[in-house]
Amino acid sequence: MKAIIFLCLFACVSRALGGLEKYSGLIKADPPSAIAAPPRSGVRITYLGTNAYLFESRDTTLLVDPYFSRQKLFRFALRLRPVPQPQLLASWLHDHPKIDAVLVTHGHIDHLYDAPQIVRETCAKLIASSTSVKIAESLGVPARQTRSVRGGQTEAVASAVIHVLPAQHDRLFGSVPFNGPLKRLPPQKIDDWVTGDPLAFLIEIGGKRIFINSGGRPDDIISTNGRAVDLAILGVAARDSIRAVPHAVAQLRPRYILPSHQDDFFRPLRSGFVFLPLSDFPAVRRAVAGGSGELILLDYFRPWTLR
Repeated sequence: MKAIIFLCLFACVSRALGGLEKYSGLIKADPPSAIAAPPRSGVRITYLGTNAYLFESRDTTLLVDPYFSRQKLFRFALRLRPVPQPQLLASWLHDHPKIDAVLVTHGHIDHLYDAPQIVRETCAKLIASSTSVKIAESLGVPARQTRSVRGGQTEAVASAVIHVLPAQHDRLFGSVPFNGPLKRLPPQKIDDWVTGDPLAFLIEIGGKRIFINSGGRPDDIISTNGRAVDLAILGVAARDSIRAVPHAVAQLRPRYILPSHQDDFFRPLRSGFVFLPLSDFPAVRRAVAGGSGELILLDYFRPWTLR
């Protein structure tokens, strides 16, 4: 009964929070005429919901944390088997057949679930923790297409350079959800997609420096070798990660700050952006106030070129 009441309250609050309409002045997007081909300079960024981003430079395409097959909240709450969305994923892949690498920050289903199919069909390289790689290989990804990494390593993909950084997963009600060792391979139920060792990435692509994590904690130490970044994509799904924002911004000194993982990822992508009830965008705005970076937002599937 408690689970049912929680689900009902969550759904009601989600609808009440609404989408991005009242923050339209913060949304960045290229004009439609500018998105026919990859940019000649800079990097084109397309937000795909949750913590998923497509980065395209003139000669390199990277995908981070793809998650199209969104699972309903009750499936998470009851830890049921996930339901795939092969037609949705196939439709997107039809328009994006070339991906050089897929980067995964950690092994939860909302970051890793669709990566194996994308890697298999595009022949991309999967760059992720050893836990995420084991899950992906158990789901049919050839070992030759995987790269198990840890914080401190650097990977070259086409003309991009990817610095792998250690990270911490934000806590929900005091603990990390779906944490602990691997339970079974291949995974069957939602909680079989376990965290593993969380990672963040500092990506040099198209002459720009982009930092991305999926969430953090106030005591995170981010190594950038003393250099500022052009864009900081910071996961803010929970109070823990929102409290981490000022510290992250102070270390990264970004030109632009893009809050991430603050949409309701239990709803289908076709329903449009709605804030996740556990997130708090006004608190994020307060957290970056006084900093040097410009706070921005991206909407689903509306590319923006960072120049």
